[in-house]
Amino acid sequence: MAGKGHQNDHVDEIQACEEVNASQLEKSQASSNSSQNGVERDWTEEEEREIVKKADRRVFPMLCIVMGLSLLDRTNISSAYIAGLAVDLRLDIGARYSIALLIFFLPYALFELPSQVVLKKVGARFWLGFLITAWGACVLGMGFIHDWKSLTVLRAFLGLFEGGLLPGGIYIIGSWYRQFETASRVSWFFSLSLLASGFGPILAYAFSLIRVGDGQYTRGWRWIFIVEGAVTVAAGLAAPFFLIEFPEKVKFLTERQKHIAVHRVSLEKNGEASKPLTFMQSLRLLKDWHILFFSLQYFVAVSSVSSLGSFMAIILRQGMHFSYAKAQLLSSPPYVFAIIMSITFAWVSDKIKMRWPILIFQSLVALIGFFIIMYAKLPGVRYFGIFLACFGSQANIPGTLAYANNQTAKVQKRGVVAAAMISMGAAGGVTGSTIFRSQDAPAYLPGIWATIGMQFAYCVITLSLSMWFRRQNRLADEGKKAVLEGVEGFRYAP
Repeated sequence: MAGKGHQNDHVDEIQACEEVNASQLEKSQASSNSSQNGVERDWTEEEEREIVKKADRRVFPMLCIVMGLSLLDRTNISSAYIAGLAVDLRLDIGARYSIALLIFFLPYALFELPSQVVLKKVGARFWLGFLITAWGACVLGMGFIHDWKSLTVLRAFLGLFEGGLLPGGIYIIGSWYRQFETASRVSWFFSLSLLASGFGPILAYAFSLIRVGDGQYTRGWRWIFIVEGAVTVAAGLAAPFFLIEFPEKVKFLTERQKHIAVHRVSLEKNGEASKPLTFMQSLRLLKDWHILFFSLQYFVAVSSVSSLGSFMAIILRQGMHFSYAKAQLLSSPPYVFAIIMSITFAWVSDKIKMRWPILIFQSLVALIGFFIIMYAKLPGVRYFGIFLACFGSQANIPGTLAYANNQTAKVQKRGVVAAAMISMGAAGGVTGSTIFRSQDAPAYLPGIWATIGMQFAYCVITLSLSMWFRRQNRLADEGKKAVLEGVEGFRYAP
């Protein structure tokens, strides 16, 4: 009996030790989860969801409006062209129209990175508000010009001031949302702003019908610029009251909510992600070779979108022989289709937690669309090709930005990555503005072939990068690679 009692005591001791070990293991796992990626998680899921809801309500409305105005103001030259601008300013001589298009992108590219540095130091509301007002004044001024040189100068200033908007918007979104929350939100941001661009030709047609007096202001193209420029100036003056700041600067969150908002997306310790970078620090970050390939992806996406935006109305008018009114009105439905499909596939990408299959699929859709535009005979079939090309090209702009954002561990670096990509995108804009040459009208075969070739390149780059990222993740999971992107626990999102 005594032996049995001693045995029972020993069993009790073992059970007690097992309970202690289990308790310690649970605490260790909880500690590991709470400090994943170096960030101490001291908040609940409910608190996090509440902050995301507040961010959704405050981040997007004004950003979408001003981004829509940006796209509208840079592409309305196509509508003005067929509304009389080409005749009055003799843009049919030589390469005048192409020069006026491409000059926009040179200062646009150069101003990206400096604007990001100023944005972080000055604050989003006032800096972006200034940029919006300034480029609105440039568009307004285009309604009063009398020669193509003045148009070219104003387009250059338009590019300078618009240069800071898109990377600034992506930076703001990246500072509020986590890795697999970004694709759908960047897509919403970009796609909703496309509503303005999509309905731009219809608005331009309505504005071109305005007539004032008996002189030069009976020319409808002037009123396209005057009305749209005035609206943008008004939006710029209102922007400081409606645009959102970075999480650590907003007033609608409590101090605890600010702490959660900053650290839920940060993979760095001690809140370093919120410290502004100097210009030289930003330049040093550009040494990362990933950024070159992200930028090449974005170059292809932007060149396709730019060529469509600048020449769609002209292709409909000259290539498919629609009337002026029909060419303007038919320019809008492809954008609406692109918006619906872009948002849908961005949601799918976040849901399946994969980027590359969606990006490559969209690129292939664009490629098929350009083939149809090039080889189909019936105008209706070629118009269907525009739908596909518009969707595939437009969807890969926010998709590529989200893809690059997800491969960048440090929040500090995301603004630099966005600025670098969009600077390269400016080169894509130059390409898209020049490959559709006036001497190739009405079929524009060289420009379409060049775009098809770039879409093939996009597929190859995206697939190669994604397979490399998957291999790096596997090596890190197997313990063969200690740290990715210099951050403990980080994994790429191919």
